[in-house]
Amino acid sequence: AQGFTSIVMLCQAGRHERVEEVARDNLAEARRLVSALQPAVLDGRSLVDALERVVRGFRDDTGIDAVLDVDGTPRPLDRTEEVALLRTTQEALANVGKHADASTVHVHLRYDDPVTLSVIDDGRGFDLASVEGGFGLRGLRDRIAEVRGALDVRSTPGGGTTVEVRVS
Repeated sequence: AQGFTSIVMLCQAGRHERVEEVARDNLAEARRLVSALQPAVLDGRSLVDALERVVRGFRDDTGIDAVLDVDGTPRPLDRTEEVALLRTTQEALANVGKHADASTVHVHLRYDDPVTLSVIDDGRGFDLASVEGGFGLRGLRDRIAEVRGALDVRSTPGGGTTVEVRVS
């Protein structure tokens, strides 16, 4: 709220050259605050339980055939890693629902070294170069970098999309 107040005051004072800088700073702060929030779907649940719930909700909400497969023996991860994996799944599924025109989505969690999460859809795909500057991918990259993980996005027009994250 304080950031919005600053922006309004800058506009009223005619200092439009500072508005973008202040807006970007405040947007970055808002993103930090949001990323720090613990997702309610993880409260009292394992990562696998939370992912099952998210995938089921996506399937129920969109009608898209979505499944979760888990390989390996689930083991505890750092809470920030669990949040990063969950948020990545939510973001990837949201993108599938909005943009992909997919008929199936496969969420695959593999407990190995490293733990790998893949979200694979059979949708229309896209040209990665056309969206590299967008908040969605940048936000995912930032979130995964915070837990010293790796993000790989593969997509081609007409060929579906794979979002893969590795942590621990």
